[in-house]
Amino acid sequence: METTRFGSLEIEDDKVISMPAGILGFAERRFILLTPPNLGPFCWLQAVDNPNLAFVVTDVENLVYDCSYKLTEDECCALELGEDGKVIYLLIVNMAAEPQDITVNLRGPIVLNPDRLIARQLVMEGESYPLRYPFFPIRGN
Repeated sequence: METTRFGSLEIEDDKVISMPAGILGFAERRFILLTPPNLGPFCWLQAVDNPNLAFVVTDVENLVYDCSYKLTEDECCALELGEDGKVIYLLIVNMAAEPQDITVNLRGPIVLNPDRLIARQLVMEGESYPLRYPFFPIRGN
């Protein structure tokens, strides 16, 4: 696979994440998670079939914020969740030159079934899920 950011990569078929509904605004349906060294809590969600498309993402567990996403029965079925229902919530990161300006999108998390490698983007309604939430806590003076 060729990528704009990482050059030529060998990827195993059993590492490809299927996103049947894609990411809002994009046609790509197959992705792979890349974790380059020294990227800290971030990784790349690289489109397999589009070398130019990659998103910086982070696990919601890395965020200092109490996110409580709830999956509907239809979403659980689409993700082919088993009885234990283990999922990973990835947040798309808006990088910035200054660390205090880095934000994450809480309104459109990507939920991943790590066992089946099936993912979907959720679209959350309401003000409690901002599009640009600071990744690093803002410290008082």
